[in-house]
Amino acid sequence: MDSKYNFDRIINRRNTNSSKWDTLAAKYGRDDLIHLGVADMDFESPEPIIQAFNKVVNHKIFGYTDLNEGFYKSIQTWIKKNTDVSIPRDWIVFCPRINIGSGICVDSLTSPNAKVLINSPSYSPLKQAVVKNNRSLIEVPLIIKNGKFTMDFDYMESVIDKDTEMFILTNPDNPTGRVWSKDELERLAKLCKKHNLILFSDEIHSDILADGVDHYSTLKLGQETHERLIYANSPAKTFNIPGIIISYMIIPNKELREKVEKSIDSIGMHNPNIFSVAAIEAAYNECDEWLIGVRDYIDENEKFVRVYFKENMNDFIVMPREGTYLLWIDYKALNINEDELLNWFINEVGVETYMGSNFGRFGLGYIRINIATSRKLLEQALSKMKNAYHLIKRK
Repeated sequence: MDSKYNFDRIINRRNTNSSKWDTLAAKYGRDDLIHLGVADMDFESPEPIIQAFNKVVNHKIFGYTDLNEGFYKSIQTWIKKNTDVSIPRDWIVFCPRINIGSGICVDSLTSPNAKVLINSPSYSPLKQAVVKNNRSLIEVPLIIKNGKFTMDFDYMESVIDKDTEMFILTNPDNPTGRVWSKDELERLAKLCKKHNLILFSDEIHSDILADGVDHYSTLKLGQETHERLIYANSPAKTFNIPGIIISYMIIPNKELREKVEKSIDSIGMHNPNIFSVAAIEAAYNECDEWLIGVRDYIDENEKFVRVYFKENMNDFIVMPREGTYLLWIDYKALNINEDELLNWFINEVGVETYMGSNFGRFGLGYIRINIATSRKLLEQALSKMKNAYHLIKRK
Protein backbone atom coordinates (compact mmCIF):
# COMPACT_ATOMS: atom_id res chain seq x y z
CA MET A 1 0.00 0.00 0.00
CA ASP A 2 1.38 3.42 -0.92
CA SER A 3 0.39 5.85 1.83
CA LYS A 4 2.10 8.84 0.22
CA TYR A 5 -0.14 8.82 -2.83
CA ASN A 6 -3.09 6.93 -1.34
CA PHE A 7 -3.84 4.87 -4.44
CA ASP A 8 -6.06 2.76 -2.17
CA ARG A 9 -8.69 5.48 -1.88
CA ILE A 10 -11.88 4.77 -3.84
CA ILE A 11 -12.91 7.92 -5.69
CA ASN A 12 -16.53 8.09 -6.83
CA ARG A 13 -16.45 8.84 -10.56
CA ARG A 14 -20.15 8.36 -11.22
CA ASN A 15 -22.10 11.31 -12.63
CA THR A 16 -18.97 13.06 -13.92
CA ASN A 17 -19.58 12.36 -17.63
CA SER A 18 -16.99 9.61 -17.34
CA SER A 19 -16.70 7.34 -20.37
CA LYS A 20 -15.64 4.54 -18.04
CA TRP A 21 -18.24 4.93 -15.30
CA ASP A 22 -21.21 6.77 -16.85
CA THR A 23 -21.31 5.93 -20.56
CA LEU A 24 -20.97 2.20 -19.95
CA ALA A 25 -23.48 2.33 -17.09
CA ALA A 26 -25.97 3.83 -19.56
CA LYS A 27 -25.07 1.22 -22.17
CA TYR A 28 -26.00 -1.62 -19.85
CA GLY A 29 -28.80 0.19 -18.05
CA ARG A 30 -27.17 -0.42 -14.68
CA ASP A 31 -25.87 2.23 -12.29
CA ASP A 32 -24.45 -0.29 -9.82
CA LEU A 33 -21.76 -1.91 -11.96
CA ILE A 34 -18.08 -1.89 -11.03
CA HIS A 35 -16.30 -0.77 -14.20
CA LEU A 36 -12.99 -2.35 -15.16
CA GLY A 37 -13.25 -1.81 -18.90
CA VAL A 38 -12.09 1.55 -20.28
CA ALA A 39 -8.33 2.10 -20.08
CA ASP A 40 -8.03 5.05 -17.77
CA MET A 41 -6.95 4.99 -14.14
CA ASP A 42 -9.17 5.57 -11.12
CA PHE A 43 -6.31 7.40 -9.39
CA GLU A 44 -5.90 11.13 -8.91
CA SER A 45 -3.40 12.62 -11.32
CA PRO A 46 -0.06 13.75 -9.85
CA GLU A 47 -0.12 16.91 -7.73
CA PRO A 48 2.27 18.90 -9.99
CA ILE A 49 -0.18 18.47 -12.87
CA ILE A 50 -3.12 19.52 -10.72
CA GLN A 51 -1.19 22.59 -9.56
CA ALA A 52 -0.34 23.47 -13.15
CA PHE A 53 -4.02 23.20 -14.10
CA ASN A 54 -4.99 25.38 -11.13
CA LYS A 55 -2.68 28.11 -12.42
CA VAL A 56 -4.48 28.00 -15.77
CA VAL A 57 -7.90 28.11 -14.07
CA ASN A 58 -6.95 30.88 -11.67
CA HIS A 59 -5.91 33.09 -14.55
CA LYS A 60 -9.62 33.02 -15.48
CA ILE A 61 -9.10 33.58 -19.20
CA PHE A 62 -9.36 30.60 -21.53
CA GLY A 63 -8.17 32.01 -24.84
CA TYR A 64 -6.59 30.35 -27.85
CA THR A 65 -3.37 28.61 -26.87
CA ASP A 66 -0.22 27.90 -28.84
CA LEU A 67 2.62 25.50 -28.18
CA ASN A 68 5.69 26.97 -26.49
CA GLU A 69 9.31 25.93 -26.28
CA GLY A 70 8.59 24.22 -22.98
CA PHE A 71 6.23 21.83 -24.75
CA TYR A 72 8.92 20.67 -27.16
CA LYS A 73 11.76 20.65 -24.64
CA SER A 74 9.70 18.58 -22.20
CA ILE A 75 9.10 15.94 -24.86
CA GLN A 76 12.76 15.98 -25.91
CA THR A 77 13.88 15.55 -22.30
CA TRP A 78 11.41 12.72 -21.65
CA ILE A 79 12.37 10.84 -24.81
CA LYS A 80 16.08 11.19 -24.10
CA LYS A 81 15.65 10.00 -20.53
CA ASN A 82 13.56 6.97 -21.47
CA THR A 83 15.08 5.89 -24.79
CA ASP A 84 18.53 7.54 -24.79
CA VAL A 85 17.67 8.98 -28.22
CA SER A 86 18.07 12.71 -28.89
CA ILE A 87 15.11 14.09 -30.85
CA PRO A 88 15.41 17.31 -32.86
CA ARG A 89 12.60 19.74 -32.16
CA ASP A 90 11.35 19.73 -35.74
CA TRP A 91 10.67 15.98 -35.63
CA ILE A 92 7.86 16.56 -33.11
CA VAL A 93 4.37 16.97 -34.55
CA PHE A 94 1.49 17.97 -32.26
CA CYS A 95 -1.75 16.04 -32.62
CA PRO A 96 -4.59 15.94 -30.05
CA ARG A 97 -5.04 12.16 -30.04
CA ILE A 98 -3.07 9.19 -31.28
CA ASN A 99 -6.30 7.89 -32.80
CA ILE A 100 -6.48 11.07 -34.87
CA GLY A 101 -2.81 10.79 -35.78
CA SER A 102 -3.12 7.18 -36.91
CA GLY A 103 -6.08 8.04 -39.15
CA ILE A 104 -4.24 11.02 -40.65
CA CYS A 105 -1.14 8.91 -41.31
CA VAL A 106 -3.11 6.13 -42.99
CA ASP A 107 -4.93 8.68 -45.14
CA SER A 108 -1.96 10.85 -46.10
CA LEU A 109 0.85 8.29 -46.35
CA THR A 110 -0.78 5.33 -48.10
CA SER A 111 -2.42 4.85 -51.48
CA PRO A 112 -6.20 4.55 -51.89
CA ASN A 113 -5.83 0.81 -52.65
CA ALA A 114 -3.24 0.14 -49.94
CA LYS A 115 -3.19 -2.74 -47.49
CA VAL A 116 -2.22 -2.08 -43.87
CA LEU A 117 -1.03 -4.77 -41.46
CA ILE A 118 -1.73 -4.87 -37.74
CA ASN A 119 -1.20 -7.53 -35.09
CA SER A 120 -4.40 -9.03 -33.75
CA PRO A 121 -6.04 -8.95 -31.24
CA SER A 122 -5.45 -5.22 -31.27
CA TYR A 123 -6.68 -1.90 -29.98
CA SER A 124 -9.82 -1.25 -32.01
CA PRO A 125 -9.35 2.46 -32.93
CA LEU A 126 -6.07 1.64 -34.68
CA LYS A 127 -7.89 -0.87 -36.85
CA GLN A 128 -10.64 1.67 -37.45
CA ALA A 129 -8.02 4.16 -38.65
CA VAL A 130 -7.49 1.77 -41.55
CA VAL A 131 -11.10 0.80 -42.21
CA LYS A 132 -12.54 4.31 -41.91
CA ASN A 133 -10.01 5.56 -44.45
CA ASN A 134 -11.09 2.84 -46.89
CA ARG A 135 -7.81 0.93 -46.84
CA SER A 136 -7.63 -2.85 -46.64
CA LEU A 137 -6.99 -4.11 -43.13
CA ILE A 138 -4.84 -7.23 -42.85
CA GLU A 139 -4.90 -8.71 -39.35
CA VAL A 140 -1.86 -10.79 -38.34
CA PRO A 141 -2.86 -13.19 -35.54
CA LEU A 142 -0.45 -13.21 -32.62
CA ILE A 143 0.77 -16.67 -31.71
CA ILE A 144 1.60 -18.10 -28.30
CA LYS A 145 5.13 -19.42 -27.77
CA ASN A 146 6.50 -20.45 -24.39
CA GLY A 147 3.32 -19.23 -22.75
CA LYS A 148 3.27 -15.69 -24.14
CA PHE A 149 2.20 -13.90 -27.28
CA THR A 150 4.65 -13.20 -30.06
CA MET A 151 4.49 -11.87 -33.61
CA ASP A 152 4.01 -14.30 -36.48
CA PHE A 153 6.64 -13.14 -38.96
CA ASP A 154 6.08 -16.10 -41.28
CA TYR A 155 2.42 -15.15 -41.60
CA MET A 156 3.37 -11.53 -42.26
CA GLU A 157 5.63 -12.59 -45.11
CA SER A 158 2.86 -14.73 -46.57
CA VAL A 159 0.31 -11.90 -46.74
CA ILE A 160 2.50 -8.96 -47.78
CA ASP A 161 2.22 -8.07 -51.45
CA LYS A 162 2.86 -5.07 -53.72
CA ASP A 163 -0.17 -3.22 -52.29
CA THR A 164 0.98 -3.50 -48.65
CA GLU A 165 2.25 -0.11 -47.49
CA MET A 166 2.10 0.18 -43.69
CA PHE A 167 2.43 -1.77 -40.47
CA ILE A 168 0.69 -0.49 -37.32
CA LEU A 169 2.29 -1.57 -34.05
CA THR A 170 1.41 -1.09 -30.40
CA ASN A 171 4.35 -1.35 -28.01
CA PRO A 172 3.58 -2.33 -25.27
CA ASP A 173 0.83 -4.29 -26.90
CA ASN A 174 -2.80 -3.52 -26.12
CA PRO A 175 -4.57 -5.77 -25.13
CA THR A 176 -2.08 -8.61 -24.54
CA GLY A 177 0.40 -6.70 -22.37
CA ARG A 178 3.48 -7.83 -24.31
CA VAL A 179 6.48 -5.53 -24.39
CA TRP A 180 8.19 -6.38 -27.65
CA SER A 181 11.84 -7.36 -27.34
CA LYS A 182 14.75 -5.74 -29.16
CA ASP A 183 15.11 -8.85 -31.32
CA GLU A 184 11.44 -8.85 -32.29
CA LEU A 185 11.50 -5.15 -33.16
CA GLU A 186 14.69 -5.47 -35.16
CA ARG A 187 13.12 -8.32 -37.12
CA LEU A 188 10.01 -6.22 -37.72
CA ALA A 189 12.18 -3.30 -38.86
CA LYS A 190 13.97 -5.52 -41.36
CA LEU A 191 10.63 -6.75 -42.68
CA CYS A 192 9.40 -3.17 -43.09
CA LYS A 193 12.57 -2.19 -44.92
CA LYS A 194 12.45 -5.26 -47.17
CA HIS A 195 8.89 -4.51 -48.25
CA ASN A 196 9.12 -0.71 -48.03
CA LEU A 197 6.45 -0.42 -45.35
CA ILE A 198 5.84 2.63 -43.18
CA LEU A 199 5.96 1.67 -39.50
CA PHE A 200 3.42 3.44 -37.28
CA SER A 201 4.28 2.69 -33.65
CA ASP A 202 1.84 3.57 -30.88
CA GLU A 203 3.89 3.61 -27.67
CA ILE A 204 1.37 5.29 -25.37
CA HIS A 205 1.67 2.53 -22.73
CA SER A 206 5.49 2.50 -22.72
CA ASP A 207 5.88 4.20 -19.32
CA ILE A 208 3.82 1.57 -17.47
CA LEU A 209 6.06 -1.49 -17.25
CA ALA A 210 6.02 -4.51 -14.99
CA ASP A 211 8.86 -4.82 -12.49
CA GLY A 212 12.05 -5.94 -14.21
CA VAL A 213 10.83 -5.28 -17.75
CA ASP A 214 12.58 -2.77 -20.01
CA HIS A 215 10.89 -1.10 -22.95
CA TYR A 216 12.74 -1.02 -26.26
CA SER A 217 11.38 1.84 -28.33
CA THR A 218 11.24 1.85 -32.12
CA LEU A 219 13.11 5.16 -31.87
CA LYS A 220 16.18 3.10 -30.95
CA LEU A 221 16.10 1.10 -34.19
CA GLY A 222 18.35 3.55 -36.00
CA GLN A 223 18.52 5.64 -39.14
CA GLU A 224 17.15 3.10 -41.60
CA THR A 225 14.00 2.65 -39.52
CA HIS A 226 13.74 6.40 -38.88
CA GLU A 227 13.28 6.89 -42.61
CA ARG A 228 9.94 5.05 -42.42
CA LEU A 229 8.91 5.57 -38.78
CA ILE A 230 5.94 7.36 -37.25
CA TYR A 231 6.31 7.22 -33.45
CA ALA A 232 3.23 8.22 -31.44
CA ASN A 233 3.01 8.88 -27.72
CA SER A 234 1.21 10.88 -25.04
CA PRO A 235 1.31 11.46 -21.28
CA ALA A 236 -2.40 10.61 -21.16
CA LYS A 237 -2.17 6.99 -19.97
CA THR A 238 0.93 7.42 -17.85
CA PHE A 239 -0.38 10.29 -15.71
CA ASN A 240 -4.13 9.68 -16.05
CA ILE A 241 -4.98 12.79 -18.06
CA PRO A 242 -6.71 11.32 -21.17
CA GLY A 243 -9.48 13.92 -20.91
CA ILE A 244 -6.96 16.66 -21.75
CA ILE A 245 -6.71 15.22 -25.29
CA ILE A 246 -3.00 15.69 -25.94
CA SER A 247 -0.52 13.59 -27.91
CA TYR A 248 2.32 13.97 -30.34
CA MET A 249 4.10 12.13 -33.10
CA ILE A 250 7.83 11.97 -33.81
CA ILE A 251 8.48 11.76 -37.56
CA PRO A 252 12.18 11.83 -38.51
CA ASN A 253 11.63 11.66 -42.31
CA LYS A 254 11.02 15.19 -43.55
CA GLU A 255 8.93 14.12 -46.55
CA LEU A 256 6.59 12.00 -44.40
CA ARG A 257 6.45 14.68 -41.74
CA GLU A 258 5.46 17.42 -44.18
CA LYS A 259 2.68 15.25 -45.63
CA VAL A 260 1.29 14.63 -42.14
CA GLU A 261 1.62 18.30 -41.15
CA LYS A 262 -0.18 19.32 -44.33
CA SER A 263 -3.06 16.98 -43.51
CA ILE A 264 -3.29 18.28 -39.96
CA ASP A 265 -3.33 21.84 -41.29
CA SER A 266 -5.99 21.01 -43.89
CA ILE A 267 -8.52 20.08 -41.20
CA GLY A 268 -7.81 23.21 -39.19
CA MET A 269 -6.13 21.48 -36.26
CA HIS A 270 -3.99 24.39 -35.12
CA ASN A 271 -4.37 25.10 -31.41
CA PRO A 272 -4.05 22.67 -28.52
CA ASN A 273 -6.36 22.50 -25.53
CA ILE A 274 -5.45 25.29 -23.11
CA PHE A 275 -4.35 22.72 -20.50
CA SER A 276 -2.11 20.77 -22.91
CA VAL A 277 1.14 22.68 -22.51
CA ALA A 278 0.77 22.82 -18.73
CA ALA A 279 0.04 19.07 -18.69
CA ILE A 280 3.12 18.02 -20.66
CA GLU A 281 5.49 20.38 -18.88
CA ALA A 282 4.38 19.21 -15.42
CA ALA A 283 4.07 15.52 -16.34
CA TYR A 284 7.40 15.14 -18.06
CA ASN A 285 9.45 17.28 -15.65
CA GLU A 286 7.95 16.88 -12.18
CA CYS A 287 6.16 13.53 -11.82
CA ASP A 288 8.84 10.82 -11.88
CA GLU A 289 8.32 9.89 -8.23
CA TRP A 290 4.55 9.53 -8.69
CA LEU A 291 5.16 7.30 -11.71
CA ILE A 292 7.40 5.00 -9.68
CA GLY A 293 4.66 4.80 -7.04
CA VAL A 294 1.88 4.02 -9.49
CA ARG A 295 3.95 1.35 -11.25
CA ASP A 296 4.62 -0.37 -7.94
CA TYR A 297 0.95 -0.22 -6.99
CA ILE A 298 -0.15 -1.69 -10.34
CA ASP A 299 2.42 -4.49 -9.96
CA GLU A 300 0.96 -5.33 -6.54
CA ASN A 301 -2.55 -5.22 -8.00
CA GLU A 302 -1.50 -7.68 -10.65
CA LYS A 303 -0.10 -10.08 -8.07
CA PHE A 304 -3.30 -9.80 -6.04
CA VAL A 305 -5.57 -10.45 -9.05
CA ARG A 306 -3.42 -13.29 -10.38
CA VAL A 307 -3.43 -15.13 -7.03
CA TYR A 308 -7.15 -14.51 -6.51
CA PHE A 309 -8.09 -16.07 -9.84
CA LYS A 310 -5.76 -19.04 -9.33
CA GLU A 311 -7.13 -19.78 -5.86
CA ASN A 312 -10.81 -19.09 -6.47
CA MET A 313 -11.64 -19.12 -10.22
CA ASN A 314 -8.93 -21.10 -11.94
CA ASP A 315 -10.76 -21.44 -15.25
CA PHE A 316 -9.74 -17.81 -15.83
CA ILE A 317 -6.10 -17.91 -16.93
CA VAL A 318 -4.28 -14.57 -16.55
CA MET A 319 -1.76 -14.17 -19.38
CA PRO A 320 1.70 -12.76 -18.61
CA ARG A 321 1.80 -8.98 -18.27
CA GLU A 322 4.98 -7.14 -19.22
CA GLY A 323 3.50 -3.68 -19.63
CA THR A 324 0.29 -1.58 -19.53
CA TYR A 325 -2.11 -1.60 -16.57
CA LEU A 326 -4.30 -4.14 -18.34
CA LEU A 327 -4.66 -7.89 -17.85
CA TRP A 328 -5.57 -10.18 -20.76
CA ILE A 329 -7.41 -13.19 -19.37
CA ASP A 330 -8.21 -16.48 -21.13
CA TYR A 331 -11.59 -17.98 -20.21
CA LYS A 332 -11.77 -20.73 -22.86
CA ALA A 333 -11.62 -23.44 -20.18
CA LEU A 334 -15.15 -22.44 -19.15
CA ASN A 335 -16.38 -23.66 -22.54
CA ILE A 336 -18.95 -20.90 -22.92
CA ASN A 337 -19.47 -18.27 -25.58
CA GLU A 338 -18.90 -14.55 -25.19
CA ASP A 339 -22.56 -13.62 -24.98
CA GLU A 340 -23.03 -16.01 -22.06
CA LEU A 341 -20.00 -14.61 -20.29
CA LEU A 342 -21.11 -11.01 -20.87
CA ASN A 343 -24.55 -11.80 -19.45
CA TRP A 344 -22.89 -13.38 -16.40
CA PHE A 345 -20.68 -10.34 -15.78
CA ILE A 346 -23.41 -7.74 -16.20
CA ASN A 347 -26.50 -9.45 -14.81
CA GLU A 348 -25.17 -11.99 -12.31
CA VAL A 349 -21.88 -10.46 -11.12
CA GLY A 350 -22.34 -6.71 -11.53
CA VAL A 351 -18.88 -6.07 -13.00
CA GLU A 352 -18.13 -4.63 -16.45
CA THR A 353 -15.00 -5.67 -18.34
CA TYR A 354 -14.05 -5.54 -22.01
CA MET A 355 -14.96 -8.64 -23.97
CA GLY A 356 -12.29 -9.95 -26.32
CA SER A 357 -14.35 -9.27 -29.45
CA ASN A 358 -13.71 -5.55 -28.83
CA PHE A 359 -10.23 -6.32 -30.15
CA GLY A 360 -11.30 -8.35 -33.18
CA ARG A 361 -12.15 -11.97 -33.83
CA PHE A 362 -8.78 -13.13 -32.58
CA GLY A 363 -9.72 -11.74 -29.19
CA LEU A 364 -12.57 -14.21 -28.72
CA GLY A 365 -12.02 -16.38 -25.67
CA TYR A 366 -10.45 -13.56 -23.66
CA ILE A 367 -11.45 -10.59 -21.53
CA ARG A 368 -9.45 -7.44 -20.73
CA ILE A 369 -9.44 -6.04 -17.20
CA ASN A 370 -8.06 -2.66 -16.14
CA ILE A 371 -6.22 -3.02 -12.82
CA ALA A 372 -5.28 0.67 -12.41
CA THR A 373 -7.80 1.15 -9.64
CA SER A 374 -8.03 0.88 -5.87
CA ARG A 375 -7.09 -2.53 -4.48
CA LYS A 376 -10.27 -2.34 -2.41
CA LEU A 377 -12.37 -1.92 -5.55
CA LEU A 378 -10.59 -4.81 -7.26
CA GLU A 379 -11.27 -6.94 -4.19
CA GLN A 380 -14.97 -6.02 -4.34
CA ALA A 381 -15.15 -6.91 -8.04
CA LEU A 382 -13.35 -10.21 -7.64
CA SER A 383 -15.45 -11.13 -4.62
CA LYS A 384 -18.61 -10.57 -6.66
CA MET A 385 -17.16 -12.81 -9.39
CA LYS A 386 -16.25 -15.51 -6.88
CA ASN A 387 -19.73 -15.47 -5.35
CA ALA A 388 -21.32 -15.98 -8.78
CA TYR A 389 -18.68 -18.34 -10.16
CA HIS A 390 -20.83 -21.43 -9.54
CA LEU A 391 -23.43 -20.05 -11.94
CA ILE A 392 -21.04 -20.06 -14.84
CA LYS A 393 -19.22 -23.27 -13.91
CA ARG A 394 -22.53 -25.13 -14.37
CA LYS A 395 -23.03 -23.97 -17.94
